[in-house]
Amino acid sequence: MTLTKLKNKSLVTDLDLSYSMRLGLPIEVYCTEKHETLAFGRIDHFSEMTVVIQGQCHDRESCLFFGCPCQ
Repeated sequence: MTLTKLKNKSLVTDLDLSYSMRLGLPIEVYCTEKHETLAFGRIDHFSEMTVVIQGQCHDRESCLFFGCPCQ
């Protein structure tokens, strides 16, 4: 199940993140260091280095983002 989620639900590119942000779709932020979900919600904004969800800044290099990637 985890492998399927990594392959089919990962938001990697700016296009994937902007698609979810534009439609207001919630995403999950998973920390690879703590092995736990840090946040779940809509994207406030993002940059090359970070994604902000519910006012909290998450580093794109140390977290995985799951949601609905653009088709």
